[in-house]
Amino acid sequence: MCLNQGAFVLITGDEEKSLENVATLIPGATSLRLIDIYGKTSNIEGVIDEIDFLNNRIVLV
Repeated sequence: MCLNQGAFVLITGDEEKSLENVATLIPGATSLRLIDIYGKTSNIEGVIDEIDFLNNRIVLV
């Protein structure tokens, strides 16, 4: 069954960031490295608390 409802959203506290163009997410000890489809890299502080595939969201703490 395919539940594709669009891009995932990264949630940190009250902030939401669309992962629409993100190709790779690499978890680290205290942060995540995101690499988009163009090769641009960004880092986000936090660790993964929950991945909700049904609602397309990743929650960080």
